[in-house]
Amino acid sequence: MEHRYTDRKRMVLDVVVVCPCLGLVRGQSVNLGNGGMFVQTGCITLPVNAPVKIHFHSPGPAAVENAEITGMVVHQKDEGFGMMFDELDGEHRHLLDQLLGNGEGGREAATPASQGLPITA
Repeated sequence: MEHRYTDRKRMVLDVVVVCPCLGLVRGQSVNLGNGGMFVQTGCITLPVNAPVKIHFHSPGPAAVENAEITGMVVHQKDEGFGMMFDELDGEHRHLLDQLLGNGEGGREAATPASQGLPITA
């Protein structure tokens, strides 16, 4: 059973996941809240309790070109993982408030996740 401290909002954003054990993985957020997000990664499985960094471009009037949020994988399911954010500073908290509050970020309808293939240089 999942225990969340905040509600989640459907939010589809293209993301790059940085995981020390796997490197870089493309994915898409499915939902987003002040405390975490679910990311579809296709066939790539990240270990529970792994530290991760999520990179994304925040859309909308206060767009951030390369936002980064750190956290930890808390569960695996449905071709993706749920993560809990680390403690957020004021700038990141403001970014999440904008994405969650005005609904202008991301795409309304879910689209198929990226292939979930590791990114190679």
